[in-house]
Amino acid sequence: MAKLRSKRLAIVLSLNQKELDTISQQLSQHQEKLSQEQDKLSQLESYRDEYLSSVRSLRQTDVQSMQRQRNFIQRMQLACDQQGAMVEKVKEHCEAIMELWHQQSQKINKLEELIARYLKEEQALIDQQEQKLIDELSTQKASRRMSAG
Repeated sequence: MAKLRSKRLAIVLSLNQKELDTISQQLSQHQEKLSQEQDKLSQLESYRDEYLSSVRSLRQTDVQSMQRQRNFIQRMQLACDQQGAMVEKVKEHCEAIMELWHQQSQKINKLEELIARYLKEEQALIDQQEQKLIDELSTQKASRRMSAG
């Protein structure tokens, strides 16, 4: 029966390792998405900053041009803010998945420790049974010698 415990736990361990692999894949995908979203944000901010620099270097007095530039700058800032929010959302999701990964990893470590303990107990039981068998055989051999001698 003791062996059954370690075998059953080995199956549970295998299932947990598969789950950890799935979580690892999700984490990798989300980290890639985070990198892409951060790149988009960086590009938007860079474009906005370049546009601001070019507008500042122009000394236009045309009110309509200034209004269009201001509206465009506001839309660019809104896009940067929205992209920044997207980056934060993806980052939070990555952190949540990372926490799941840590929890699953700890669960696997505990299962491995428990399996090792069960295997040690099982081996001790086997050793005890072998010793008992050796003792019985020695006793039988000694009894045969005494009855023969």
